Amino acid sequence: MALNAAQKMRQAKALFEGVTGQKFDAVSGNTASMLKFLFPGSSDRYPIATKEAAKKLGVSPGTVRRWVRGVQNPRAEIAKKITTRVRQSMTTQRGRAQMVKRMQAQGGLPTKQRTIRIQGVQGPTADPNNWAYLRDGYSNLDMSPEEQQRFYESWVQGGDAGAERYITGLYNSPDRYVDGWQFHGIKGISWM
Repeated sequence: MALNAAQKMRQAKALFEGVTGQKFDAVSGNTASMLKFLFPGSSDRYPIATKEAAKKLGVSPGTVRRWVRGVQNPRAEIAKKITTRVRQSMTTQRGRAQMVKRMQAQGGLPTKQRTIRIQGVQGPTADPNNWAYLRDGYSNLDMSPEEQQRFYESWVQGGDAGAERYITGLYNSPDRYVDGWQFHGIKGISWM
C-alpha cells in the first residue's frame, strides 16, 4: 500500500524513535536539541561537545554555549547548516550508519532478547481496505539480539522501507507470528 505524505512522516518518526530511542520532535526541535543530537557530550552535566560543535560549525565555543542557553541564535546560514545536518543524519544511509555506530560505542545495542511492539494498521492481508482482516492496534514479537542487529542494519541500509521489510518478514512467518502479516503504516515502535 502506498502511504500518503503524513503517513510516511509518521512512520519515519516511529522508526527513528524505535531504533534510536530518541524522540524525533525533541531532536529536531530547537538549536540546543539539534546540537545535543549532532554533538553529544560526555555526561548529563556536559550534554553537548561544545568544542567539537564550535570547530565543525566555524564559531567559538562561547558562541555555541550562548546558542544552547538561548541567549543568542545562530546566523541564518549556520542555522540552515545545523538543520541540514540533522535531517541528513536521519534520512541518509551514512547518517543512519553513524547513529548506529554511536549507539554501539555507547553500549546501546541489544545483548539480550527483547520484544518489539508495533502500533499501526496491520493484519494478514496485503489489501489495506480489507478491514475484515485488518486492525489498527498493537502486535508483539520476541526478537533475538541477532535479529535486532539485523533490524538496525536493515534500517541503515534501506531506511524506513528497509526496516519495515525486515520486520514484516519476521512477522510474516507462521512459526513466528501469522503467515501473510502486513503493515499498512507503522505509527509507533517500542521495546519491552
